[in-house]
Amino acid sequence: MSLASVYIATRFVHFVALYVLLGTGIYVECLTPRAARAWSRARSEPMLRACALAACVCAAGLLCLEAGQMGNGWSDVRDPSTWLEVLGTAYGRVWRWQLGLSVAAALCALAGTERPWRRPALLWLAAAMLACMAFVGHAASHTGERAVLAGIVQLAHLYAGAYWLGGLPILWLTLEGLHDGRRADVVRTHMRYSTFGHVAVAVVIASGAINIGLVLGTWPWHWASLYQRLLSLKMMLVALMAMAAIVNRYVLVPRMRRESAAGFIWFGRLALAEIVLGLLVLALVSWFATLEPA
Repeated sequence: MSLASVYIATRFVHFVALYVLLGTGIYVECLTPRAARAWSRARSEPMLRACALAACVCAAGLLCLEAGQMGNGWSDVRDPSTWLEVLGTAYGRVWRWQLGLSVAAALCALAGTERPWRRPALLWLAAAMLACMAFVGHAASHTGERAVLAGIVQLAHLYAGAYWLGGLPILWLTLEGLHDGRRADVVRTHMRYSTFGHVAVAVVIASGAINIGLVLGTWPWHWASLYQRLLSLKMMLVALMAMAAIVNRYVLVPRMRRESAAGFIWFGRLALAEIVLGLLVLALVSWFATLEPA
């Protein structure tokens, strides 16, 4: 496998881990009623631990792979002196924070579940790690006031996307509560998630459009460019995700309130479809983020 392919795959896993850490943290700690929070924490615990550890491993791996990208390939991936050179660049100065925060998150995830500070700390660490991602890549290629604007817009895009996509796995995992006496709490949590989700979807779309303007300066109609083809495909997948979310919220949730079995089944299927579409979006982002905008 080529260095570029491994870099893209590692970046994809890193994005997924950060999105799930932040989205799940918000869903459980901020949106779930207190009476159901312990149950939601238990349901999400294996996933959060896996994501925290994956984020730590991927952060270290991306530093090594970045060294290979900037240097002479696989030989520099294993060269500590090249790692230090990368850490001295603008990218590396941001990545030092990413590495430190990732280690802290991994240690926090491995701490005992009985510690009350643990889950809120993971949530804040996830927010900080994702913030670091706003200041590397294409969004960090600007200077002056444009760089500040690009950073703010990219940060809003990442946070809104993490809320939307990162909250879907725990939503899907807690759907079994609709059948075991937790139905009211599960529906209430989803309604809260969906209410703020309207804002998240709007921010994803608006910030994405601004990002396109900042990076390309035009709409991605030039399909001879691989970058623009992938970007256009991402936009179509996001549109499909938004359509699935609208159907879930305005068609299936009312059926769930009437305890419609078909409503429950289709809600779960569409939530799973959103997750799959979201993963495809992150895969595309991980790919075209390695390409020169053109």
